[in-house]
Amino acid sequence: MKEKLTDELMNMVSGGTLPKGWEKMADSLAPMYMKQYPDVTYEEAVEILRSFVTDDEDFELLKEYMKKYF
Repeated sequence: MKEKLTDELMNMVSGGTLPKGWEKMADSLAPMYMKQYPDVTYEEAVEILRSFVTDDEDFELLKEYMKKYF
């Protein structure tokens, strides 16, 4: 019999917490996304970000951090 991990346990392992140094990762990815979406507004970028980040706390941190690119 296979046992499944609960969603709660999976989130403890894989979701909801940005890794140490996430700011460097965001800064390294930002130029690529800015090139891919050259005329994007901050509001549009927030919508795009939301489609990738499902954890509310992570989303709020990233949303605030990316303001420096606009």
